[in-house]
Amino acid sequence: MIEETGVVVAVEGDKAWIETQVKSTCGSCKASEACPTSTVAKAFSPKPEHVLIDVPCHLTVGQSVKIGISETALLYASMMVYILPLFSMIVFASLVSYFFQNIHELIVLTLSCFVALGAYWWVSANAKKPQNMKKYKPVFLGATKGAVMTQKHEIPTHKFTD
Repeated sequence: MIEETGVVVAVEGDKAWIETQVKSTCGSCKASEACPTSTVAKAFSPKPEHVLIDVPCHLTVGQSVKIGISETALLYASMMVYILPLFSMIVFASLVSYFFQNIHELIVLTLSCFVALGAYWWVSANAKKPQNMKKYKPVFLGATKGAVMTQKHEIPTHKFTD
């Protein structure tokens, strides 16, 4: 389970909106003062993400929570987004070049890019289907009971049982 901490920003019945911050590794790098990539990362700070999740208990706004997503779902989604379009582009370019040997490379490249875009569109449409959306939805793992001191990147949690 891949875990992330967040803060409750709104509660709607048995669902809660959780705000998580996208973390950049540039802040922990020792060379960040002299690194131009770190300067660009600081200039374009990412916006917080808001996720609606089902919660089995009462939460209050401002409470810290831990949410998670399964590694299998994350790896499958990454494969679908990155590898499938690239693989379809390579296969299409290879097949077109093999069957149409006199075709210009620029035409093959352009058509292959359209095939990759089509694969991205298909992946997006497939992921938005209701039966697939629940596979990628984060789950509630726990919450803090009150104001507590924590170590860096830690959140004390207690398990809620149904």
